[in-house]
Amino acid sequence: MQLSAVDAVLASAGLAVPALDVLVANEANYTVLLLQPLGHIEANDQGVRNRDRSLADRQFGRFLRDAQETSADLVITPEYAMPWETLAAAISKGVAPAEGKLWALGCESIKYSELESMKEKLSPHATILFETLPPDSPRFTDPLTYVFRAPTLTGDSLSQLVLLVQFKTSPMGDLDHFEVNGLQRGQAVYVFGGTAQPLRLLSLICSDAFAFKDSDALAVHDRTLVIHVQLNPKPRQTQYRQYRERLLQFKGDATELICVNWAKDVSEWCGEVSKPWNNIAASAWYLRPDGFDERDEPLCANHRRGLYYTRLESLRSHVLFFNFAAGTYRLIATKVAHLGVPASISHRRGPQLIKTCTWDETSTAWVEEPCIEDGFSDVVAESELAKDELIRLHARSPLEVERVLALCAGEIDHGENWHKVRHLDSCAIESSEIIRRITFCQDTDVSASRFRIRRLKRCGNLWRCLETDAQLQPALADIAAGFSLGWSPEHPHQNVISSAGKRATVIYMGEDASDREIDATFRRAADYLRRSSHDPDSVVTNRQRLAVLYRRNGAIKLWEEYRYVKIDRPGDTSEVDIGRET
Repeated sequence: MQLSAVDAVLASAGLAVPALDVLVANEANYTVLLLQPLGHIEANDQGVRNRDRSLADRQFGRFLRDAQETSADLVITPEYAMPWETLAAAISKGVAPAEGKLWALGCESIKYSELESMKEKLSPHATILFETLPPDSPRFTDPLTYVFRAPTLTGDSLSQLVLLVQFKTSPMGDLDHFEVNGLQRGQAVYVFGGTAQPLRLLSLICSDAFAFKDSDALAVHDRTLVIHVQLNPKPRQTQYRQYRERLLQFKGDATELICVNWAKDVSEWCGEVSKPWNNIAASAWYLRPDGFDERDEPLCANHRRGLYYTRLESLRSHVLFFNFAAGTYRLIATKVAHLGVPASISHRRGPQLIKTCTWDETSTAWVEEPCIEDGFSDVVAESELAKDELIRLHARSPLEVERVLALCAGEIDHGENWHKVRHLDSCAIESSEIIRRITFCQDTDVSASRFRIRRLKRCGNLWRCLETDAQLQPALADIAAGFSLGWSPEHPHQNVISSAGKRATVIYMGEDASDREIDATFRRAADYLRRSSHDPDSVVTNRQRLAVLYRRNGAIKLWEEYRYVKIDRPGDTSEVDIGRET
């Protein structure tokens, strides 16, 4: 892999550097349009391409017209996706980006000799540039094609349409050595910006990630948008993830990554034999701006349209995963860095998903879906009697469901701000990047499924305890008349509301928790209630309406039932002071 400045490549062709909107370091947002296609592919000694040629032509052709009509600033398709015939036909008909726009299109395989023929065919419409490789190789290339307009160096003519083709540099590591034996590799990884424009952009093609070294990350990490296009059955495999760790290990918040894979459940065909991948998509946006917008309203709006929040604490990054289903996604995003922008307007809040479309064959168009299925409906029945209540909360706010379930289970050990999205345990992803979100249930990893089921069943058991109410202290007698679940920022440590409108904190720890764990959770919840209460009377009242339930030998027990009604324990002191009574 060799990082190569686009400036030099263009200059050799008599072209100047284009002013790309995505690389202007101002407060203006930019728009992104990406396609996550449904995967029916065929792979043979000619390379990889879409199996249904007619359907691919309709879908990708409509996508390119949408890209032109919406004037998207950045357009992306994944590895091995865009049919060359479709792209060539579109360009011949004038379907192309306007000045300042950039299309980064992962294209189907093409042999180097065929690319030379394509260059000649499209010469009346565009200038095609690519790295020089041996021209008579029987191997296929895996290309990413940048499409943009560039002015001439002399400035005496109109800008020219340019197709800058970047070849994959490192083969994937499959057991059959498909790319090891069949791929003709390049060396150049093109870098936009860094000179005339202070922001930079580069793309990696799937297993190029293997060849991305610490020195490469050091050279480009600052103020750079990295696009990673993939056709990858295991997108979070350890070696694939390492380039992200290399890029995000450095201090600073001006590095962002957009990973675009194919949709879930790719089918790979060899002749008439199909091999299902049973894969996840895991297309995602990695970022860590200091002004990231963590408010519920925009995060839930993203969620409804198919963009889901998680937090990767090991890299201090927010990771927004796209829905795993096929579709097109249109976003508006803040620049990877702001330079010379007044602080009052420099709010790098991150991407907002504004439109998600699925394919409609009748109209042969990508049609907007106002609300995308997140998978919660497939698992919510695990909560049994609490099912209808959780469905009601989900309709109001998926994040409210995550918080209620965490509090019901006593998973509140990140301090009194445990309910912030960056601290919610179900929103956390470890370096493995396994997604445990309860309300985004498309990760098929066994550990993620177990986590969700346990959390939902814990809530169901709590609901059953509340309905039978024999275990609750007298202060919670009103719950017998009816109750609901809920969470609000005004009452962040309470999860139950009686029909009389009185709030309470009720936690169910199950049978596996030790006495030490139960006591720690009880004390922690009590202290949070003290800190969030406005006066001594409300401290006492809120603590008296705290119940931590658990199971021993098949029987439900209540931890320290009378702790806050004893005369010598008024309940308005801290549970975690170093000098507390024991």
